[in-house]
Amino acid sequence: MSILTENTRLTTTELIAMILKIIKEAKDSIESEKKLFHFFKNLGCELLQSALEILDKELYEKVYKKCGYKVEHIDERTVYCLFGELTYKRRLLKKEGAKSIYPLDHKMGFEARKHYSLGTMALIVKAMAKTTARNASEMIQDLAHITVSHQTVVSIKNCVGRRIRDYEEKKADETPETKETVESGIIAIEGDGIVMKGKEGGKKEELHRIQIYTGVKKNGNRTELTGSHYFEGLDRKALVRRVTRFIQNHYDLANLTVLSNGDGGAGYQFSDFDDMVAGCKIHHHFRDLYHVNKKIRTRLSFCSREFVDTMVHDLFDVIHNMRPWLDTALSFAKTEKDIEQVSKLEAYIERNKAYIPTLKQRGIKTNIHLGTAETNHRYYSYRLKRQGRVWSHSGLDYMAAVLTALKTGELDEALMYRERGKSYKQKDRAMNTAARGALKAVYSTLSASQKRRIKSYRPGCVDGRIACYGASTAPMAQFAKAIQNY
Repeated sequence: MSILTENTRLTTTELIAMILKIIKEAKDSIESEKKLFHFFKNLGCELLQSALEILDKELYEKVYKKCGYKVEHIDERTVYCLFGELTYKRRLLKKEGAKSIYPLDHKMGFEARKHYSLGTMALIVKAMAKTTARNASEMIQDLAHITVSHQTVVSIKNCVGRRIRDYEEKKADETPETKETVESGIIAIEGDGIVMKGKEGGKKEELHRIQIYTGVKKNGNRTELTGSHYFEGLDRKALVRRVTRFIQNHYDLANLTVLSNGDGGAGYQFSDFDDMVAGCKIHHHFRDLYHVNKKIRTRLSFCSREFVDTMVHDLFDVIHNMRPWLDTALSFAKTEKDIEQVSKLEAYIERNKAYIPTLKQRGIKTNIHLGTAETNHRYYSYRLKRQGRVWSHSGLDYMAAVLTALKTGELDEALMYRERGKSYKQKDRAMNTAARGALKAVYSTLSASQKRRIKSYRPGCVDGRIACYGASTAPMAQFAKAIQNY
């Protein structure tokens, strides 16, 4: 049942009476809260419906009519938004030699044949980034009261993932007006891969990751990367090409020292990183110590724990004076296989000895700590590998894209990219013109005091809060209250 009726305005007293009636008729506080939530959601949608229909009229009268468009017909549409199920009417406009358009849908970002708004799609993929599609579906229904099946959740995730991939490619090709500033003159680039279970014939899928950063900072007991950019993909060659374009377009490499770090596997060797940062001032390559230490412990698993620990600890001495260490390792050998393992370790250290010395050992002064790529794997592996999960090739690719966009805070920009284009404009001139006209039309029906209240209104904080556990009269508490009220 509609709360608002045509040509009828509800007074504050009438709204309060409706709220009190809901509270009176509810059997308990939980039912009361659920019914009130439903009431406010429906009220908000009905108010928005009226506002959008006024805006649609203004878009036609103030903008499109002047450009030669005529109203073909008026259609009804239903879209799931963050505040509920929104049903509204809008004009389909037609001009000779041009495609028919729904201006209101376009300006509001309601895409053709999509039942969910961009904001709702963002909410859904945020939920799916934490749990399975089925659980995400239940969470959205319980918390936001939006009905969405788990199949639809997967479909929305894939849709958003494709859009993120498109955004990433365009961003890599963009040349900003000013290159990124790196005060230290040093950037770090690291790469590694995560192996996942695939659906197709039980084959493995590898998610390749590359991250760029300029330093680290302390955040309490935790350390955070600064100036960071994250990239991932299932196609390593395509990923490398994208990262290379990004680096070349966004950094003044001629004045930068580059520190690269990798495990030495295919795609993560010195030559691979050197191609990415071609033209840099100096390039220092490092073999990731986690993988070096792991290799030593694996090859010398037959040796005593104390000896292996000492070898790992004195690794700098090992690479410059290998023979005594290897001879000692051979003394522990009992089989031909053990001897073979020592030989393989010798070859490994020989191949990588130029890349094993640490930053300090090379005399490089920086606050950068190499080896964080392995740690940052957890963000992806927690969602992609837990509970024996398996993925299709495209499903894994799009889920990884969503995770990266959330990590970098670029999900909203990626979703809006197709609407706004390269410049990411908040609004265009047509929308501003129509909004001014619609507001003027509403203002004409209001009293002077009502106009003043509307002009002075501020929506408050959209997101976030200031926690204050002291006295309400304390300066911090007053500041928090002022921010929330604003």
